[in-house]
Amino acid sequence: MKQIFLVACLACALAACNSETNNAAKADKPAETSTVKVDYPFTPATPYRGWQMGSEQNTVVAMNALKGWAEKDFAKLGANIGDSLDITFDGIKTKMIKDSAVIFLKANRMDYAEVAITMYDWESVISADKKVEYVTMWYKRAWTDMKGVKDSLNVIDDCKIANGKMIELDEKIQHFPAKK
Repeated sequence: MKQIFLVACLACALAACNSETNNAAKADKPAETSTVKVDYPFTPATPYRGWQMGSEQNTVVAMNALKGWAEKDFAKLGANIGDSLDITFDGIKTKMIKDSAVIFLKANRMDYAEVAITMYDWESVISADKKVEYVTMWYKRAWTDMKGVKDSLNVIDDCKIANGKMIELDEKIQHFPAKK
């Protein structure tokens, strides 16, 4: 009886080892890509760039610029902007040289006594040909204006990054519904 039990335990142990080997071999094998053609209902205005995960350092550049603005550290803001900056805000679309962009953003920040950023998420992407890089940040901007009135917005910033500097800032905003 003891011999049968010993043989059964050995067989179970052998089977478990074999199963782990098979699972490890499957894990090492790359996932097969789908060959199913997807028929999208729309086509992009510009060819799809095959976006891939981008650089974490680009995310730091975009966040440092935002933090510089929020904390009135305009040297930090300027250090993260390229030679020029394309700005697209609600009702504004312009391209400015770096110094003018910092002055413009500084004037914008001076409308607020306090600003707080609650970061929801971010993503850095790069095109498959490695020529175009963006960082997108999703966050809540809460502020107190100079009259003491508090308000907030949900914001999405798309920041184009080139050579480690932000060269485009495209901001989309969502107002919160008024309280009833």
